[in-house]
Amino acid sequence: MTITNDQFQTYERQGYIIVEDLIPSAELAELSVMTHRLLDGGLKPEMAYDGKIPAEFYTFWEPGLEDREEIPRRDRIRLMSRMAFHHPYFWKFACHPNIYAVISALLDDGVQLFGESIFRKPARHGIDAAPHQDMAFWPGLKPRSLKCWLAIDPAAVENGCMYFIPASHRKALPHEQHPVQKWILSDEQWDLDRQVPIELSPGSAVFFDSGLIHRSHPNRSDLSRRSWAANYVAEHVEHLKPWTSEYGFKLIPPTG
Repeated sequence: MTITNDQFQTYERQGYIIVEDLIPSAELAELSVMTHRLLDGGLKPEMAYDGKIPAEFYTFWEPGLEDREEIPRRDRIRLMSRMAFHHPYFWKFACHPNIYAVISALLDDGVQLFGESIFRKPARHGIDAAPHQDMAFWPGLKPRSLKCWLAIDPAAVENGCMYFIPASHRKALPHEQHPVQKWILSDEQWDLDRQVPIELSPGSAVFFDSGLIHRSHPNRSDLSRRSWAANYVAEHVEHLKPWTSEYGFKLIPPTG
């Protein structure tokens, strides 16, 4: 897996590139099965990080649904994260050679992981994600981090795919605090007319700069939407401010 010079230039200019069929079908099928096991509560942390194994993976529930046991567990979850730090399957997937090849080319360096999540938008009640820049959620880094967002199910306008503002990644904007989504942009800070939908087939991915403005709408369809996403930084990243998270960076062994 390689990216072309045109793709690299597009990433620099627009802040993102789409890579079709990044993950082979057999590996995607395995990820789908493991994701359902995770969402259904069948997987538990197995690996220690900083000497600790938590009882559960971090889980963010759809607002108001955590205790609604008449609804299947997987349909009450907005996201789960930190699996790669505590489960061998998800660590191995985060190190996938196709993902590594794209990210190392975009960063022109070795690669470190500092977080990953399974996102889910259940049919008919998956909430929106307000416009934001990912870089607002952690202290400054140079170069900035980037995200790989991989579709497990089809991501379409109908079931709440992401929308991007192309070329919006060059400037850090001040964010407002939000009680559920933590940091968001106000409507006056971004241009609605410039947003474009990012529709992806299963196994395809979008790689985007952490400064890119993006959002998604609620899922109003009968089709749920699952995705796997991970944040990566360069091996020789510079910290512009002290890192405050309990989880640091984990170096990915070079591949290929």
